[in-house]
Amino acid sequence: MTGPSNPLAPRISTARQVGEAFRNLRWRLVNNTFRSSMAGSRLRLVMIAICSAIFWAGLFFLFFGGFQFLKSFVRNMSDDFIDYIFSMFFLSLLLMLFFSAGIILYTGLFQSKESAYLLTTPAPPDQIFAYKFFEAIAYSSWAFLLLGSPLMVAYGIVEDATWKFYAIFPLFFLAFVLIPGSLGGIAAILVASFLPRRPKTVLSTGIVLLILIAVFFGVRLWRTPGDLLTSAWLDGLLSKLEFSRHPLWPSRWMSSGLVASVKGDWATGLFYLGVVLAHAGLAYLIAAVIARDLYRVGYERVQGGRSSKRPRGWYEIDAAFHRVFFFIPRPIRLLILKDLRTFRRDPAQWSQFLIFFGLLAFYFINIRRLSYDTEHASWRNLISFLNLSVTALILSTFTSRFIFPLLSLEGRNFWVLGLLPLERASILWGKFAFSSGISLVATEVLVVLSDLMLRMVPAMILLHVGMVAILCFGLSGISVGLGARLPNLKEDDPSKIAAGFGGTLNLLVSLVFIAAIVTSLALPCHLYYFGQDNPDYSSQAITESQFHFWLSVAIGVSLVVGILGTILPLRIGIKSFEKIEF
Repeated sequence: MTGPSNPLAPRISTARQVGEAFRNLRWRLVNNTFRSSMAGSRLRLVMIAICSAIFWAGLFFLFFGGFQFLKSFVRNMSDDFIDYIFSMFFLSLLLMLFFSAGIILYTGLFQSKESAYLLTTPAPPDQIFAYKFFEAIAYSSWAFLLLGSPLMVAYGIVEDATWKFYAIFPLFFLAFVLIPGSLGGIAAILVASFLPRRPKTVLSTGIVLLILIAVFFGVRLWRTPGDLLTSAWLDGLLSKLEFSRHPLWPSRWMSSGLVASVKGDWATGLFYLGVVLAHAGLAYLIAAVIARDLYRVGYERVQGGRSSKRPRGWYEIDAAFHRVFFFIPRPIRLLILKDLRTFRRDPAQWSQFLIFFGLLAFYFINIRRLSYDTEHASWRNLISFLNLSVTALILSTFTSRFIFPLLSLEGRNFWVLGLLPLERASILWGKFAFSSGISLVATEVLVVLSDLMLRMVPAMILLHVGMVAILCFGLSGISVGLGARLPNLKEDDPSKIAAGFGGTLNLLVSLVFIAAIVTSLALPCHLYYFGQDNPDYSSQAITESQFHFWLSVAIGVSLVVGILGTILPLRIGIKSFEKIEF
């Protein structure tokens, strides 16, 4: 005999009711996240708001100056030139959002515990896909909206657009992100259904192809005839960017619609908006149908199709690691190797690392095409320090996103660390060695490449190499130390750990550390080279003897700051880690 049913319990039986249940779930999650953030992490919200506002304002003024320059320099060709720029911009974003959404959707659909639970419910697979799809779109596209909004606002102001343009361009953006997101979802489901044992191989191949395509077009642009910004150069550049304006590319629809809207041609603008919306809806419909038919099949194959075959190539590399770093105690070597294996087995980590640092390397390779190496010494010095600062900022993002959560990700297995036959301080030193080792290899190569492209003198190259080493050790020490001092053992998502109070504090301290190191060394170099290139302002510059003195002082200060920034956080983390009860 069964008891009476609860009249307040929701009855979910139709697809419409399932959709409403998922919408209510999503709304409650967003609402609870917002309330918990307002109640417990106001520093994080304030820092996010301030940093976002500064970032947005900086991009706005950069784009505003660029559009003004194009309008005054190119004149009659400005509309066509901007059309080409927008087409290339949106085509690049299409590729990046495709990979980003695909990676996030694959992880959310086939590797998360939430999806495993939802598949046990009566919810249809396409409804589960829709729930995870819009979550992935939000995570993968928020940076695009933050980057694109100042671009459009600056463009509208320069072109004296009406208020209607500022109301319509967000609709273009929201429709556009659905296209690469749907394509990424289709790719994720197809890979899981037909290549369940090789998702990393597919991702690696895709990233390599993306880099090769970027290099191919970069070489084509490098060979553009004529001097920079001359008529011949512009004609050659536009002819080589013609591929981005193919009528079937969504990037062409976006650029043509936005350019027409800013000019007040609403018939053309609304037509292209309809084209983007129609294809976004079609792409999502195809993705939903594929999810309906293949999602459960793909999930079963991913969970049950893991191969037990040992990848011999990786084990040989691990053995070589032990031989090369024989001077490090074996227990610490094993901990470093564990973190290396975790890093290479997580596509979300190494793919983002490869994309960001790969794009930065691609920019450094093309420095000479921008004629920066032919400028005055003061200008080349300024560009070199700006490149170094950008590299350091990307590194701080990497350490805050992936190094800071390392201890927290141990989660329920955290007690195992207390049973290891070595001192707890050695565990942190092992994670510090892992972080600083990866950071040094990537950033030193980038900075040396930048300086060689700028034709910097050997002394300045050595100075930058030393600065990068200080920054790598300091940022690694800050992330490892604060990660041990402020662990979050209840969360298994590294992005949420990095977005918490500890991650925000870690990023803030990292930014202050970078500013202190770069400013102390950049200031005397700038004053000296500025005086060399501008004799009329010699009173505001420093002589060669003064330059050597102040540079020595700056090097000493940066070494002291670097040592303190490395040792103090680690000591704080070690003391806290040793007192933790497992």
